[in-house]
Amino acid sequence: MERLNPSQERVVRHFGRPLLVVAGAGSGKTKTLAHKVEFLLREKGISPERILAITFTNKAGKEIRERVKKVVGVELPWAGTFHSVALRVLREKGSAVGLSPGFSLLSEGDKARLIKRLCQSAGVNPEKFKAYISKRVEDLGEENPNLEPLFEEYLKTLKEMNLLDFSGLMLYLYRLLTVNPLIRDNFDFLLVDEFQDTNTVQYKIIKLLSKENLCVVGDPNQCIYEWRFARPDNILRFKEDFSPDVIKLEYNYRSKPYILYTANAVLEASQAEWKELVPVLIPTRGGEEKPVVRRFEKKVEEALWIANKVKELLGRYKPSQVAVLVRVGHITEPIERAFHHLRVPYKVIGAVRFFERAEVRDALSFLKVLINPRDRLSFSRALEVATRGLGEKTLELLFELGKGDCLEGSRLALKSLPQSKSVELYSFLKKLLRLKRDLENYPSALEEFLNAVDFWGYLVEQYKEDKEREENARELLRYLRQKHSEGYSLEEVFQEIDFLLEEESEEGAVRIMTIHASKGLEFEVVFLPRLEEGILPHEKAQESREELEEELRLFYVAITRARDLLLMSYTKESKPSRFLSYIPKGFLDLSAFARKRTSYMPELRSLHTLKVGDRVCHEVFGEGVLVSLEGSKAVVDFSGKHKSIHTAFLKPVV
Repeated sequence: MERLNPSQERVVRHFGRPLLVVAGAGSGKTKTLAHKVEFLLREKGISPERILAITFTNKAGKEIRERVKKVVGVELPWAGTFHSVALRVLREKGSAVGLSPGFSLLSEGDKARLIKRLCQSAGVNPEKFKAYISKRVEDLGEENPNLEPLFEEYLKTLKEMNLLDFSGLMLYLYRLLTVNPLIRDNFDFLLVDEFQDTNTVQYKIIKLLSKENLCVVGDPNQCIYEWRFARPDNILRFKEDFSPDVIKLEYNYRSKPYILYTANAVLEASQAEWKELVPVLIPTRGGEEKPVVRRFEKKVEEALWIANKVKELLGRYKPSQVAVLVRVGHITEPIERAFHHLRVPYKVIGAVRFFERAEVRDALSFLKVLINPRDRLSFSRALEVATRGLGEKTLELLFELGKGDCLEGSRLALKSLPQSKSVELYSFLKKLLRLKRDLENYPSALEEFLNAVDFWGYLVEQYKEDKEREENARELLRYLRQKHSEGYSLEEVFQEIDFLLEEESEEGAVRIMTIHASKGLEFEVVFLPRLEEGILPHEKAQESREELEEELRLFYVAITRARDLLLMSYTKESKPSRFLSYIPKGFLDLSAFARKRTSYMPELRSLHTLKVGDRVCHEVFGEGVLVSLEGSKAVVDFSGKHKSIHTAFLKPVV
């Protein structure tokens, strides 16, 4: 306890009544929660398996488990996200609400395909229906008479295929706790982290699970998921429903003083009704450096300044300690280009996750259908990849004949199909059953199967010259071999895939990511580019006070990711963000505005002497002929297409 401040120690020792912990950014809440678990185990004698710790991300759950293991020396088996906890409970007890223990989880890609198919038949806009599903399930919203029949058909279709989508995990857990109250007695203490990000159904699950021994931790100023039905006002509801004791964690152990002054100034501008809950962040780290604000003529100048500044800072910091956080992904393109040009190592986080890539899902579909023969979407994908003449009508016949079992339906359909289709289907089934027989050694068996169905030829045909597709599929096989060597069963592999976060090594690279993706992370140096109206705040939030409040909270989250240095910038291509005006000038380094020249274009200099008529090479566009030259601006003919390019990006063809 000697390493805890008084507020943290009060949280750790609190027991016997509901507790609300309002924990500001960088206030050491994970360490506090780990010590609280230690207190429950050692001082209150609660068994590890009787403590349920719900986190917002798998990463946070893993961090708490590791800290508890380090501090107390025991495993905490029930620490994870709402979804991972729901999956475990429903696997064991889901039959009470009509679920089969062998159900599979529906990927987001397959969910989109299913919604599109259902909506085409019903003449409904897929995006509108997808939003309705979320509203009905996550917010327990009211029924829409026009869309409810389609919603019921969606649930029925999933049940027929023995599938569940991620939001369905919450819905079925809520139903299960409602019909089977005894499950609530499985736990003696409930901890909930990132409480401000809970949605309506999750709040109701907490109410059903909770007793007097309940502790929720949150900061309404870090709620940035209202668009996903998160409810920051759940903190107010919690105060009304539970009359909890309230403890604030006020000390910030992350950021230097002027970064905190800036963050507090942003909070002061908030008009949210829960504003009185905000803790005062007290700086504890030294340092006089103020957050920098820069203005540029064009986005390419801003990108070059960021790249040059990062290169300079890499003498003091590791690449992984530096991040560029953006409101929207599309503005990273010039930054990536500048990093590439100046040879700054970088990695864009939050692109398509590895296991969501089409070629990876294609390869996994064969294994998924063997584990769950009722998974029509995976079977449809498998047929599309491994056969060339079997379409949707054949799939409908198979599904009907097998009463939902695609493998049984395929066997029965062999006599009903035209000879050419029957021969192709029989060949596919024969290979699939051979894969099933060798499933114990699933990595080798899958590789042999992929060779047998010419999967690699399919990738070339489907994606032309995209070599990365084959590399991703080969990487999948390497991953499966590693898991097999570690003793993972195929079912355990799929469970890990369902909840696996993108945890690729990024130690040697500067991170570029959205602000949303940065939540829960911290960096020594943070760049916030394009702080402009229409970007942050986003153009879609301009007309709504509630949405503007969420954009302001997003800005606060971005600021508080920084430990040492915060560098903010905008361009003249749009108006500067109104949020910058909320920060007193005395908190900021505005020295660049005293200079007359803010352009960084001279940083781009060609290393070669070029003249009209020269053959030149560009890294993206290939070889071309230089047709005009005006200063550093060149026009190049690339096989009939003229492009205007800075000479720094051109090399002479020798």
